[in-house]
Amino acid sequence: MNSFIKMLFTFIVALVVITGCSSEEDKIPSQSTIEFEKNGQGFKVIPLYEEFLDYANEATEDSSKNNKGEFYSKVTQPFLNSASEENAILSGGLDYSQYFYPPGNAQALKENTSELLMQQNEINNIIKESLVKAATKLPGGKKTIFVRPIDPQVSIIKQMNGVAAITLSKDAIVIMLDPSFEKEMLKYAVAHEYHHSIFFEDSENDYSLLNGIIFEGKAESFASRLYPDISAPWSEPLSSEEEKVVLEEVKSNVDSRSADIYSQFQDGNVNKDIPRWSNYKIGFKITESYITNHPELSIKDWTMKSGEEIVRGSDFSEILKN
Repeated sequence: MNSFIKMLFTFIVALVVITGCSSEEDKIPSQSTIEFEKNGQGFKVIPLYEEFLDYANEATEDSSKNNKGEFYSKVTQPFLNSASEENAILSGGLDYSQYFYPPGNAQALKENTSELLMQQNEINNIIKESLVKAATKLPGGKKTIFVRPIDPQVSIIKQMNGVAAITLSKDAIVIMLDPSFEKEMLKYAVAHEYHHSIFFEDSENDYSLLNGIIFEGKAESFASRLYPDISAPWSEPLSSEEEKVVLEEVKSNVDSRSADIYSQFQDGNVNKDIPRWSNYKIGFKITESYITNHPELSIKDWTMKSGEEIVRGSDFSEILKN
């Protein structure tokens, strides 16, 4: 009798453990795409959570599969297929490949992706709200927005309040999230990237230092008008001394197309006393100066101005060589 009770108890414990594990897995919802329109302008928000989770599960079980080839087949190729199906051209903005690479910590990616799946309804609603608000102020063409987890080892994401994003072209935006993302910052970042996509509809960034700085400055001016109560960490004002140093560096390299020089303004350069995100900070200030000087212009008008036009019409025209 005692032997039978012991066996029964063991069976019940095992059943509880199995049921518990199944319950935990069942709690993670499937990813869901949303599609909507605003005044005839189409939007589609496509998640990549399951692609990342599939890869992370495999790489966690077998570390030898945490490599570029496996990542490409499970994550990058499905992303490219989705973009192709939506006729979303990926050229004209940034190179997508630098943002699609195997993570250093597959287990952390697995955990983060699962958390984001649990939050996806809220994430989709926030993105939709921001896109509708942006399209009301600045209408454009169809937009496809991909949403994915960010590599957990990108430590700077914490300073960015859990949100990073890139505009690949006039058609496609990629939002990268940490589970700690702040809702207000997600709204702001979506508006910022949306502005980039509208600029790409009629113009191409020639990637000079000047144009790169004003490209970011205009997007900040747009996002700040939609969300005036949100302060993005990347556009907080420079001190007067920092501003002087940054302006001198811009003036010295205004026509440069060097990625290394641009990265000094993006990432900072302690040897030159250039703070991180100086391209956003000074670009925002210059653009705001231009808008103040030209109150008669619509958002669309100043959006399509070149970097040189914005600078010449601002209070910072001295950084131009002639």
